[in-house]
Amino acid sequence: MRHLRLPAFPLPSAEIDMIGWTIPDLRAGYEAGRFSASAVAAACLARIARLEPYLNAFISVNMALMEDAAQVDAEWRAGVRKGPLHGVPIIIKDNMNVAGVRTTAGYAGFASDDRVVDPSGGVFNGIDLVPERDASVVSRLKQAGALIVGKSNLPDFGLDGLRADSSYNGDTLNPYDARFAPGASSTGSAAGVAAGFGIASLGTDTAGSILFPASAQSLVGLKPSFGMVPIDGVFPGLSSHHDVAGPIAKTVSDVAILMDVLAGPASADPRTARRAGRPDFVSALDAHAFKGARIGLFEPGQWAPDLHPAVAEHYHVMTEVLTGLGAELVPVVFADTDWRARWESRTSFVGTNSYLAGVDAFLGALGGSNPASRSAFRERAGFEIGVATTAPLHGLLSSATINVGAEDAGMVAVIEQAAALRAHYEAILRDKRIDALFFPRSVNPLPDIGGDTLAYLGDQVVGTEINEMGLPVVTVPAGFLEDGRPIAVDIVGAAIDTDAAILAFAYAFEQATLLRRPPPLSS
Repeated sequence: MRHLRLPAFPLPSAEIDMIGWTIPDLRAGYEAGRFSASAVAAACLARIARLEPYLNAFISVNMALMEDAAQVDAEWRAGVRKGPLHGVPIIIKDNMNVAGVRTTAGYAGFASDDRVVDPSGGVFNGIDLVPERDASVVSRLKQAGALIVGKSNLPDFGLDGLRADSSYNGDTLNPYDARFAPGASSTGSAAGVAAGFGIASLGTDTAGSILFPASAQSLVGLKPSFGMVPIDGVFPGLSSHHDVAGPIAKTVSDVAILMDVLAGPASADPRTARRAGRPDFVSALDAHAFKGARIGLFEPGQWAPDLHPAVAEHYHVMTEVLTGLGAELVPVVFADTDWRARWESRTSFVGTNSYLAGVDAFLGALGGSNPASRSAFRERAGFEIGVATTAPLHGLLSSATINVGAEDAGMVAVIEQAAALRAHYEAILRDKRIDALFFPRSVNPLPDIGGDTLAYLGDQVVGTEINEMGLPVVTVPAGFLEDGRPIAVDIVGAAIDTDAAILAFAYAFEQATLLRRPPPLSS
């Protein structure tokens, strides 16, 4: 907790169970008048004060949280009900803009109370980036009445697939065991939920950054379809067709409640206008969703290599759960097609991307006196964005040899190629009448925190592929291995915009198994 400050708060009520309660539990308590939003906020802050020095899940906490909670209490007394999250404490990732609050994206260079060392140029103080407007996801949370608890820790620019290791704020630990990797860049968002600092959180995903931390900390995480949730006001804007923001929570139901808020009304953007008739996510939940469904299984060599023996044994048990729920399991979906050959012939986002253009776009939208571009930042700060970063993937993605403009012909070709691959994927599943895919989250067990980032990214059964095609995936707790490491399963949509369908499957699996348990920090 190198930089963190907390607002003053009263002693919390022992009645409030931040570690176990869900959004419906909280709302029921409000409706019955059993506690106030101020008491809930105090409970969050008390847990943060006690556990945050150990976990390091936050970069900043909302210093006006108690004032915001008092406003919610006044609204409840006046009969005002803003929405399904009214008085619900939510954590957001610190690559998301909150008006008037600094966005660090985990990088010391974006913080005036820190510094960077440029081996060729000297030592420089960072520069605060303070946006004038909320990111759309934050605005939608506020409109639904959420209490924003604070901004979670992340690796520099969100570019580490294993841990936080922020150059500004250091590492976040896994609440289940400090030895275990906390999982990819949304790890602070996940740790905050697992530890009871908030009821739910938001993360972002480029190649597993929602799915990995949720699975590593026995939580539910949804990587939505591309375009389902707006990403304006989110750093770094890696790709105009790739990045997503999405929820992390303890239950599938809570994720569905959040999605009803985050997805919002249909967009006027022609790329997302297909969502005009999007379903109500909560209403779509169905404990019997697997009955009669055809579910595709893991095929070695198609998405990933053979499974580790412990993972394979566990996965087999999980597939038997689906059989018991009435699903028809389909072991061969892609192996008898040309899918793999076509996939391997593509130009991937690490071969051509618009990361640097995304950074410029993010800076340009901050408003006020903020530097409006990378060159303006360099002129004011004295160093290039990325100097002294701890993120192992920044050098790869920021390479000038692979970066093009968002509208460049090379980028357009990559996007069109991804769309064609998605259409081919959807056609295969449609022809074989597959309703969803059911996979282990990782080929290998969760590694230790000192593991190798690129190896961990490669452990994913689905990750980069699903992001490049814009398909939805939900990861669901599936218990623990013998040594206590959390393990999870993924449910992948058969097509884009099947988010509600996979949440229905996830809910059925969750209700049949109830394999999640809270971390040992809960006392």
